[in-house]
Amino acid sequence: MTAVEDRSAVNRLPAMSVIVATERFETVRALIRCLRAQTVREQLEVIIAAPSVQILAADPAELEGFSRVQIVEVGPFKAMATPRTAGVRRATAPIVAITESHAFPVPQWAEALIAAHRGPWAVVGPTMRNADPAGIISWANLFLDYGPWVEHAGGEVADVPGHNSAYKREILLSCGPELEDMMRIETILHWTLRRQGHRFCVEPRAVTYHTNVS
Repeated sequence: MTAVEDRSAVNRLPAMSVIVATERFETVRALIRCLRAQTVREQLEVIIAAPSVQILAADPAELEGFSRVQIVEVGPFKAMATPRTAGVRRATAPIVAITESHAFPVPQWAEALIAAHRGPWAVVGPTMRNADPAGIISWANLFLDYGPWVEHAGGEVADVPGHNSAYKREILLSCGPELEDMMRIETILHWTLRRQGHRFCVEPRAVTYHTNVS
C-alpha cells in the first residue's frame, strides 16, 4: 500500500480529511467538483483510495485548491471498507469524513461539519436530501437507507448516516485492527462507539443530496 501526495499542497495541517474510495476517477468526478465548491476548500485534505494511481487516472487539474491531496494505492478490493479504512489511517486531519460517489454535499457541508466537531461529538452526520426526487422508487430507497435523517432538524442522535458522516480520527484509530471489519457495516461501528460512551449528532447545515436506486 502506498500513497502519493499532491506536491502543490499547502504546508499546514488540514481541518478535515475527506475519504473518497473508488476504482476510477470518472466515478467520483461529480463528487470532487462538489468538494472543490466547498466554502472551506483550502482547509480540506482529499484522500482518494484506489487500486493504483494508473488505474485511477485522476485529472490533476480537478484536484487543485485543497489543503493537500493524497492518492492511496490499496490494490484490488471487493469491499469499500478496505479503501476507506486505508484512507482513515493515512489521514492527517483530526476529523475524517467518509463520502460516497453518488452523494453530493452542499458548499457549506465541510464548514458545518468542522464547526460541529468543536462540540463533544465523536461523530457528526449530515441531514439527507433526495438528489433524484422525481420518482417514488427513489424516495422509497432513500427512506429505507436514510429515513431517520431525511430533512433532519439537527441535534443529538443515537445514530448517524452510514458512509456519509464525519468522525474524530483518533476515535476511529482507537478501534485498532478491528476498524476495517467494523466499517464493513458502519452500524456495527456506531454501536461499538455508543457502547464506549461516545456521542453523535446531526448538523442540519451539512446537507447531503443522495442519489438513490430508481
